[in-house]
Amino acid sequence: MLLLGNLPMNVGAFHPMGTNEIVLNRRLLKGKTGMSERCHVYTILLHEYLHSLGHEDEAVVRRMTYKVCLDNFGKASPVVEAALTGPWADLTEEDFDELEPELNLELVRNFERDSGYII
Repeated sequence: MLLLGNLPMNVGAFHPMGTNEIVLNRRLLKGKTGMSERCHVYTILLHEYLHSLGHEDEAVVRRMTYKVCLDNFGKASPVVEAALTGPWADLTEEDFDELEPELNLELVRNFERDSGYII
């Protein structure tokens, strides 16, 4: 299950271990719809999916995410660039200062269907 929530800006998403949930930071997506943003969403979800398979070490999961993207999309792909940089490269200092008062979780319905939501 995919949920959107108001997370701190330094958190792209998280997977509560032992669940089938991934909570994606809604604030990182606000107003973004281009290819670059979709690539970032893909890499964030891939990263959290790897956690859901039982991989807990952040450094290991980051390397695995990069390797999966590289092997499947090729070195010149924006997905590989997104795996390296993360979605934080274009944010300003003010983006990190703003805090939402509540998590406000929202279920993304029919996420598993082919909707073009991700690349």
